[in-house]
Amino acid sequence: MTSWETQQQETIMMARLSSLCLVFLSLQVRCSSTVETLSHYGVSGGNTTFSCVFLSSGRIKFFCRETCEGENLLIRTSDDAAQIGRYRTEYVREASRTFSVLSVSISELTRSDAGRYRCGLGDSSSPASFLDFRLVVVDDLLDGNEHHHIHRDAGSSLTVACSFGSSGLVKSLCRGECGDKDLLVETDGVGANKGRYSIKYDGETSGAVLLVTVTQLTQSDSGRYRCVMDRTSDLYRDFSLTVTDAADPSGPTPTTQSFSSNVPVVVGVTLAAMMVLIPAALLVSCRRRSLRESRGSSSGSNSERTTSTLKGFYQNLSPATRDQNQIYCSLENPNKILISVSEPQE
Repeated sequence: MTSWETQQQETIMMARLSSLCLVFLSLQVRCSSTVETLSHYGVSGGNTTFSCVFLSSGRIKFFCRETCEGENLLIRTSDDAAQIGRYRTEYVREASRTFSVLSVSISELTRSDAGRYRCGLGDSSSPASFLDFRLVVVDDLLDGNEHHHIHRDAGSSLTVACSFGSSGLVKSLCRGECGDKDLLVETDGVGANKGRYSIKYDGETSGAVLLVTVTQLTQSDSGRYRCVMDRTSDLYRDFSLTVTDAADPSGPTPTTQSFSSNVPVVVGVTLAAMMVLIPAALLVSCRRRSLRESRGSSSGSNSERTTSTLKGFYQNLSPATRDQNQIYCSLENPNKILISVSEPQE
C-alpha cells in the first residue's frame, strides 16, 4: 500500500470519526430530557432568559412547557424572532457555523411559571433537536454582588436561591453571624428540613445553588439571615428579611370603618340643626309677613289724609292769585304728589 493510499484511508477514518462525534453530540442534545434536566432560576416579578445551544440548525423554532401540546405550545415559528404575550424566542446562527443558539424569554414571572420547559429546532424532513430545562421561580436570587433586603407578609412563605461558584461539604441556614445558637438547619447531603426551615442543594447548574425556604412567616422572623455552602470557608450569602402584617382582605377598609363609625354622630348633628333652624325660619317668615301687613295699612290711611288736606288747600286758593307766584298742589293719584312753583311775571 502506497503512502498516498494510507493517507487517504486516514482521512476517511478521521471524517467518519468526526461524523460519529457529531451524531453522538446531536443525540445527547436530543435525549437530554432522559439524561439530565438543567435548572434555571428566575425572580418573581422579573424577566428571565435561557439560551438553548444546538449543533444543528432548523427552520422551525419552538418553545413549550410540560407536554408541549395545546396551550403548552407557547411559540412555534419560522421567524428568527417572535413574541406571543409574555413569551419570546430569538434565533442566532453563529458566524462559525458550528452551532446555533435559540434564546427563550419569559417576562413578569409568577410562581405559577415554575415547571419544565423545552426549546427546540426542526423542519418537516427531520426530527427536532431539543433541550429541556426546569424553571425555578424564587423571591430573590443571591449571587454575592450586593446585600438584599426582602419584604414579605405575615403568613406567607419565603424562597431564596443562594448562588455559588463552587460547592461545599456542609450546607446550612442560620441567623446573624451563624453562631452555634443561630443555626436553623444543616446537612451534608442534598437537602434537609427542620420545622419551618428547609434547604436543598442543586448542583445541576453551571455553579452550585442552595435553595432556602421558610414557611408561615411571622413578624418575629424579621432579621438577618445567612445561607452557607461550607462553614469552614467564606462561601456564604447574607440577606435581611422584614415581615409585616398583611391587611385582612375580608374585613372593611379603614376608610369604610371610619365612615361607618361616624354615621350616628352625623345623623344626630343633622337632626339637632334641623330642630333649631326650622322653627327659626318659620318665626322669621311670620315676622316679615306681619311687618308687610302693618306697613300696608299705615300707608293707606296716610294717603287718604294727605289727599283730603291737599284738596282743601287747593280749593282755598283765591282765583285771582292763582297765576302769580303762588304754590299749588294737585294729586294725580293717591301715591304721587306733584308740587309746582311758578315764577313771578314781569
